[in-house]
Amino acid sequence: MNIPLYIKIANSLEEEIKNGKYKEGQLLPTEEELESIFNVSRITVRNALGVLEKKEYVVRKQGKGTIVHQTRIAQKLNFISSFTETFEQKGFSVETGLLSMRKVEPPEEVINALEISKNEDVYMLQRSRIIEGETIAFVTNYILSKVTPKLEDKAQRLKHIGLYKLLEAEYGLVLKNAVETISVYMSGPLESDIFHTPGRIPIFNSRRITYLENGVAFELINSIIRADKYKFTVHLTGRPPS
Repeated sequence: MNIPLYIKIANSLEEEIKNGKYKEGQLLPTEEELESIFNVSRITVRNALGVLEKKEYVVRKQGKGTIVHQTRIAQKLNFISSFTETFEQKGFSVETGLLSMRKVEPPEEVINALEISKNEDVYMLQRSRIIEGETIAFVTNYILSKVTPKLEDKAQRLKHIGLYKLLEAEYGLVLKNAVETISVYMSGPLESDIFHTPGRIPIFNSRRITYLENGVAFELINSIIRADKYKFTVHLTGRPPS
């Protein structure tokens, strides 16, 4: 099958963006320059740029040109990974802001999710996640205190290491599986204050229950994440059994 010329040009520009020739926020060559580079017509160039825009690699702005779009980091949903681990694997440095940790009486949602009594203490850990100076997520973890004694003594380490790495290193916990539910909504005043955004933006609301190898549900996470900076990738294998 013959691949249309504009698709070939779009694929070529996509590879150059991925390889860093054109970086985030940088202008692509003008349409006239692309005509010359690829020796094609203006309509072919515009069709190629349209493909890139649909795939969210670029955004075209009148009077400015074609700008390389900000990359949205993808978290693969086939592993139990933390926000920090996902970004560090992509070469980004994650900073922690607004870190707080304390023992609390579990709210009703936590009681039901972790199947515990209201008399069983949990740690509530709240922190913002900052990438290249921008707050990308605000995360609230509820963790069984009986499996993470004196977790508050390790709060400072959390500024330099992901939570799951800390739990594995300090307590020998083995995370077996998790159930994550993701929904999307438009931000309101609270989210605008957290993310320092003047207008409304799409927000992921992620709720995860994490289980240890012995089947104990030890953690409930509620995260709000900027959907214009982040995405989730689901990996599917095969068909369900008949």
